[in-house]
Amino acid sequence: MAVPFRRSHSSGTRAFPLFSPLLTPSGIPAIGAIPWGSHFCQFYSTAGELVELLVPFFKAGLERNEQCLWVTTDVLSVEEAKTALRKDVPQLEVYLQEGRLEIIGHQDWALRHRHLRAQEKVHAWLGYKEQALARGRDGLRLAGGACWLEDRGGADFAAYEAKVNEVFPRHEVIALCSVCLSRCRSEGVLDVVRNHQLTLAKNQGQWEVLESATLKQAKEELFQINAQLDLRVRERTAALEASLQVRNRAEQEALAAVRARDEFLSMASHELKTPLTSLKLQLELVKGAMAGADSALFQRLAPKMRTMERQIQRLQALNGSLLDVATLDGGRMRMDFQWVNLASLIEEAVERLDPDFERAGCEVLLHVEGETQGQWDPMRLDQVVVNLLSNAAKYGAGKPIHILLQRSGNRVSLAVKDQGIGISSEAQARLFRKFERAVPARHYGGLGLGLYISRMLVEAMGGTLQVDSLPGQGATFTVSLPCGLERHASVSPEELQAR
Repeated sequence: MAVPFRRSHSSGTRAFPLFSPLLTPSGIPAIGAIPWGSHFCQFYSTAGELVELLVPFFKAGLERNEQCLWVTTDVLSVEEAKTALRKDVPQLEVYLQEGRLEIIGHQDWALRHRHLRAQEKVHAWLGYKEQALARGRDGLRLAGGACWLEDRGGADFAAYEAKVNEVFPRHEVIALCSVCLSRCRSEGVLDVVRNHQLTLAKNQGQWEVLESATLKQAKEELFQINAQLDLRVRERTAALEASLQVRNRAEQEALAAVRARDEFLSMASHELKTPLTSLKLQLELVKGAMAGADSALFQRLAPKMRTMERQIQRLQALNGSLLDVATLDGGRMRMDFQWVNLASLIEEAVERLDPDFERAGCEVLLHVEGETQGQWDPMRLDQVVVNLLSNAAKYGAGKPIHILLQRSGNRVSLAVKDQGIGISSEAQARLFRKFERAVPARHYGGLGLGLYISRMLVEAMGGTLQVDSLPGQGATFTVSLPCGLERHASVSPEELQAR
């Protein structure tokens, strides 16, 4: 017997309303995948219509590690249900033996549960579900006839279905109710459609899907919410794109400003280099002329000339730092790796800086452990050593400077320790950045480039430069370098700055 319902959806595979984020195949092409907590109904007239949906329904559950429970109706016995399943489920006997599938006759079920009230019936289903989860199943898939509706009227049915709709969406349960049309009054048909999320019925040989008013309203609300969310996403996306465009323009302008600055620094350094060199040469000529002409006058002016010479050297060092920064930022720094004896290089640097140490009142103590040869750029390594020693004399004036050089495996470690003012943790976090300083420039001078350049050079030779310090307790700068070719010489300055 077919029911002349008005078609609300065409037959064929369709998406089930999503009440849960976890879907499982229903096995029924007309509804496709369904979420846990689904509660729908089937109208049937014959045993053939009954098994037409229930066999694929349970087949899908068995293939998905679900516990399956089939309560038959009086038009289909337990053995007939098994016979119908065997055609599509070759492993049926295994599933039955393992307890994955339980088929119970409607009379046996009625004797066990018919006396229960609506809430107790629902709790009985949940008890089966808990047992299924305890056995390692993903959930419970069940089907049964609505005999209380067919035989006793709609009061029990309405209470039961209301409780199911309230409780099942929070549990790993899928329930399919089977209702015989010949035993269901007209008002009962309406109750069935009203109290199930979906109802399946045969119409002209095809299974039709009927949605309840509640489900339709929920879908409409969901559609409106999705539309609102889509609008908000589009608005947020447009705002984000506009913000990114502003940011990109600002970044491009900043990069252009940085390039202009670097070009200026490079040009200024080259322009300053020539007059500084000439000034130094002229000073040497003046010193020579005065020494031969008037020794007394030379003795009086010698301290002033030494001051002039130190200032010229300072200007040359500052100019060299500016040129190094422009070279590093422009990606033009190249390393000339040679075999270097680091101990000898440090001894030469200490000897060269001896006048500075003497003025600062710093005794330099060098301790060497093991072989200290390696492949590095001698000029750039000397630049790093001189910068660390000069800083130690500047910030630790009047106190000893300890230099520890030691070999460990294939690496050499150089530690320069002063006993000066120390560095706070906040200042250490930015110490190796460009134009950053740990102390006010007016007290100690400089551009804040020495440690930035030293770090870049050390990392270009494959090493690391770190600081360990506390305020008032001095500072230890440690350079660790690989002795062989295990370095990142091919790393660009841009990549080094990003670290």
